[in-house]
Amino acid sequence: MRYLILAAGMARRLGDATNGAPKCLIEVGGEPLLARLIRQIRENDATADIHIVLGYRSEEVLPHVGGCRILLNPFFDVTGIAASMWFARDSFDQPLFLFHGDLVFSDALFARLLASPAETLIGYDSKIRKPHEINVTVDRDTLRGFGERTELYDGLYGGVLKLSQQVAALFRDTLAMRVERGFNERDGYYFFVVTALIGEHGVAFHAFDFAGERWQEIDHVPDIASAKALFSPDATL
Repeated sequence: MRYLILAAGMARRLGDATNGAPKCLIEVGGEPLLARLIRQIRENDATADIHIVLGYRSEEVLPHVGGCRILLNPFFDVTGIAASMWFARDSFDQPLFLFHGDLVFSDALFARLLASPAETLIGYDSKIRKPHEINVTVDRDTLRGFGERTELYDGLYGGVLKLSQQVAALFRDTLAMRVERGFNERDGYYFFVVTALIGEHGVAFHAFDFAGERWQEIDHVPDIASAKALFSPDATL
């Protein structure tokens, strides 16, 4: 299994909360976010092939990513996450777990996620309902919709995709066709890829629910305090 971590962004929504440091280096539970993800991957998969997309202040991140293949988005300041995935397109040639680099999971949840038998899945939390966020619509544990500002949704997207080898190739090709036509806006996302995989290719994403588990995505300043409280050194990993 290959693992792709996206950690190129500038974390504009956090303002001065990180003192200019990359978001993936925020320490939670005594570990930088990125180092924690790498540790958890390796603890659950001794043969893991880990690829990481860096961009903003990558020289500060490099000491934390030993043994990983590093890819760079040199236009991190003017492009978004879709462009980072495009720069990593060669990584989509085998089964792939994709993680946003601003996620923190309990060890127990992470182990359960990696142990899922589903070949293709999307992570979400059915207990978190936030309009105007990135949400998913689910029917009988299968993804039916994915996007922002949808009126009907079943939970918050958790920043995790698992793709079979065939689906990874479809994802890469669908993304490339759009990006190479000029889709590289700073706020551009990858809704169109997942939507095309479902609607045009009949891909069934198993919806893996994080509800009731300890996890946090760090997008806004209050998320930092929430994550630190949730994963304090005294808390169970």
